[in-house]
Amino acid sequence: MILRFVQESIRRAPRRKALIIAAIAMGSAVATSMLGVMLDIGDKINRELRQVGANIVVTSKAAALTGGVGSFSGRAAGTASYIPEAEVPNVKKIFWGLNILGFSPSLSAHDGGLPVEGVWFSHTYTAPDGSSQATGITKVNPAWRLRAGHWPVGALTECAVGVAAARRHGWKAGSEITVLGAPFTVAGIFETGDEAEDRVLLPLERVQALTQRRGVVERIDVAALTKPEDDFARRDPKTMTSKERERWSCSNYAISLADEIQQALPGTIARPVRRVADSEGKILDSVAGLMGLITLVALLSAGLTVWSLTAATMMERRGEVAIMQAIGAGRGVIATLFGLEIAMVGLAGGVIGAVVGTLLAHYVGASVFHDSVQISWVLPFLIVPGAMAIALAGAAQPLRRTLRLEPAVILREGV
Repeated sequence: MILRFVQESIRRAPRRKALIIAAIAMGSAVATSMLGVMLDIGDKINRELRQVGANIVVTSKAAALTGGVGSFSGRAAGTASYIPEAEVPNVKKIFWGLNILGFSPSLSAHDGGLPVEGVWFSHTYTAPDGSSQATGITKVNPAWRLRAGHWPVGALTECAVGVAAARRHGWKAGSEITVLGAPFTVAGIFETGDEAEDRVLLPLERVQALTQRRGVVERIDVAALTKPEDDFARRDPKTMTSKERERWSCSNYAISLADEIQQALPGTIARPVRRVADSEGKILDSVAGLMGLITLVALLSAGLTVWSLTAATMMERRGEVAIMQAIGAGRGVIATLFGLEIAMVGLAGGVIGAVVGTLLAHYVGASVFHDSVQISWVLPFLIVPGAMAIALAGAAQPLRRTLRLEPAVILREGV
């Protein structure tokens, strides 16, 4: 009897039911797409933000952070100011090693007033899993662009020159120059947007040999995928309990990755580059907040649409409700019957919205991040019940108001 009533009730006013289904489907689709992208967006946005350069810098404990490739630089302060080059790949031997996208050591020098940096342009190393991987200055700073020429790769007699230094000295790609008393060919001229444009970049091996500092580096720039720091991340690990410290270490905060790098490279200090880490956190929070707001507005709009259409429906069916009450049906039974009807409509809208939202999420990933978005199979199973709940919440007030009317008054009015 109940199923028959619900079936017949759904068939009535098909256009109105279609509008309710469309509203719920639209809200569910937006919620599915936004939540799906938001849950999968962290690493993708982080990879986009990694274009700005290193977010962790490593120096020896005896070195001062005063300049360098990018925004910082290690200045030699005796033999203790160096890090053995052979230990540089150890930055990957941490729990979050897979989150490290690239690293590049450097060794600074000066040729008169000309700043010089020895770097890895492209260096192959053996990863902890035994595979052969490449890293270098271009992996850490993918936003650096060549104005002319190419990056030196494998040639120890080639160098790269910043646009400011090239302009000041009149150098061009292919020019023969002398740096630190040795001849070099300008392979390329690069621009960075910061003070690195005043420098000449040489192969690290040549700077080590020309300055009699073989096998050592002054600093390591690390680009890693990290999560935005919150209040918990900023707590002093020394004041944490063992469980809190484990949770802190197992979260890919920039500061926790830096702590692990320090343990992998004894005698060093690893610090997050705050201007980069803080900017990433603000952008991620803003994007997540915007998507959450869009989801909330979409669901609220769906609920209001259900409320308005259900209110019109209940006004038309007051006589039907009054007759049901007059022949002995209780308010609970009537509410259950109409609730099942609304729930079935919400189920249809939720299923349609989940399917459309999944497709929309893949479109957003492909068009914005040029990558696929992985939607968790759990999300649609949460969206569909949520759509049913929104439909029921939107219909609750009109139904409750109708049930409070006196059936005798309604029947006497001839409604």
